Amino acid sequence: MEKLYEEIRKDLSADKNYEYSEWLTEHYPRRISGMGDDRKAAEWVASKFKEFGLESEVINFEAYNSNPVSSSLKVIQPELKEIDSLPCCHVESTRKEGINVELVYLGAGDYDDYMEKDVKGKAVLVEVSYSPATPEKARIAAEKGAVAMICANWGEDENEEEDYICGRGLKSVWGNPTPETFKDIPKISGVSISHSAGTYLKNLCKSEKKVLVNISVQCTRSWDILAMPIGYLRGNEVPEEFLLVNGHIDAWEPGVTCNATGNGTILTLAEQLAKHQDKIKRSIYFVCWNGHEIAESAGSTWYVDHHWDELDENCIGGINIDSTGMLHAVQYECTASREVMKFVKDIIKEVVNEDINVLPLNKFGDQSFFGIGVPSIVGRMGMSEEYIKRTNGANLGWWNHTIKDDLNKVDKNNLQKDLEISAAIICSYVNASVLPQDFLITCEDIETKLTEIIDKADPKIEIKSILYNVRKLKGYIAIINSRKISLNSKPPTDNKVKLINELLLKLSRSLTWAFYTYCDRFEQNSYAYTPATKPIPLLYSAVELANMDPTSLEYKLHYTSAVRNRNRVSTALREALKYCELYLTLIDQWID
Repeated sequence: MEKLYEEIRKDLSADKNYEYSEWLTEHYPRRISGMGDDRKAAEWVASKFKEFGLESEVINFEAYNSNPVSSSLKVIQPELKEIDSLPCCHVESTRKEGINVELVYLGAGDYDDYMEKDVKGKAVLVEVSYSPATPEKARIAAEKGAVAMICANWGEDENEEEDYICGRGLKSVWGNPTPETFKDIPKISGVSISHSAGTYLKNLCKSEKKVLVNISVQCTRSWDILAMPIGYLRGNEVPEEFLLVNGHIDAWEPGVTCNATGNGTILTLAEQLAKHQDKIKRSIYFVCWNGHEIAESAGSTWYVDHHWDELDENCIGGINIDSTGMLHAVQYECTASREVMKFVKDIIKEVVNEDINVLPLNKFGDQSFFGIGVPSIVGRMGMSEEYIKRTNGANLGWWNHTIKDDLNKVDKNNLQKDLEISAAIICSYVNASVLPQDFLITCEDIETKLTEIIDKADPKIEIKSILYNVRKLKGYIAIINSRKISLNSKPPTDNKVKLINELLLKLSRSLTWAFYTYCDRFEQNSYAYTPATKPIPLLYSAVELANMDPTSLEYKLHYTSAVRNRNRVSTALREALKYCELYLTLIDQWID
């Protein structure tokens, strides 16, 4: 275990983490982006960074934002009933008297749920879940012609004590929109209701009687100046390189486990690490993003756009801290970029002596850095499968995004474990001479998916050469891993170490966007975008092409798109091979 971690571990305190979380909650409970408390919270966090000895600032940025105003929901057929609701944000406001629409129950609200259902001009009832995430449910609903969406919260059936309404945003477009994506913001009205109200409406829809509802919803849509704090802890050997430790500061009121506890974890880590700054080799940037919940990762996306060069050249990785210390959580769960999965798994086992199954990271939360190719890690104590099943998918607790996300939803033992694991990962990452990226898992994953795609793809799209080059890359990775072992004892300032670390970053930058997103490095897929969940999203269009009539206009248009996507993937892979050839040659020829 890294010596720095052993030094700070004894001073990592769940009580201190709780104290910071409590202060945020009690002094700035309404941290919804643009409503005032979010700015006060950002200024307070920045002042704490400064107090700890970090350089700090409050970043002001402009975001296409939304705030809730009011809503009402009434059943008007086959019976009369008023249902409590909250307005979803980033929706089309209705006139005050509302709109009368037929209601259709859709379950999760994924594409498959729309089969043989006509929702044009109607409202859809969907259940809150991450299959897909709520913004994607809204995008699909709008695409299918629905004019309104009712979001039924998760929770345990027939449990009145845990039956509350959650706050939701339906923007879908990731970060600030562009001329191309502005039109993709769902033109749909939306309200949120409790789990029991959702069950009532679901049963009504299943009764084979026509269900009519009146939906009234008002929210703002505006360009707002938002604030977010950042603290810089400078390293001593290679200070230009940095690890990004981040989580969101905006929250639905009162937002304790989403995300006052995460902010408290960031503050606690910054405080303790600052006491040992002289032993830290690389820099650490601590950031609490704004615009996460409603503006869909606006703050982190803005940061990518406006700090592109620094991130591209010097960001060695990121650890996202969200929803730490949750009540009822029983097991540590972690997702990570494939190239750091083994690194993270080994550290977690050292800290808690448990063999955790680290899963591959997909783009969610504030993973605005995913496409740029910044390796990232997300971990926290999580709920059991039994709990999630019993509460109909509440993997962040039945209270998530409700007024009941208060201080009694914190478990200090879980908070301590989250603190210690995060600290161990950070210390090992910033003080490693050779960066921990290992692309063997990445290559094996790509190879498996390519083999499956080739069997299903339209034969007109040439993919076998890409598979050949992935296997060639695997050979280079074996050489790189052997060089890493020989260089581990050298300092990060050593020229060979600097070369191999630069190569590792180049590989992350080249491979991630091409094989795991549906756009290039400079754009952002929309939130939980369905095409981006396919195996090798850009190449999967060749599989979809095989299911089209080759004489149709649809085929001919998609064929051109599929060819270009194939070329994007092939070019990124060939660039990765060139980097391997060049850097390994330089490393082998360098004379110490």
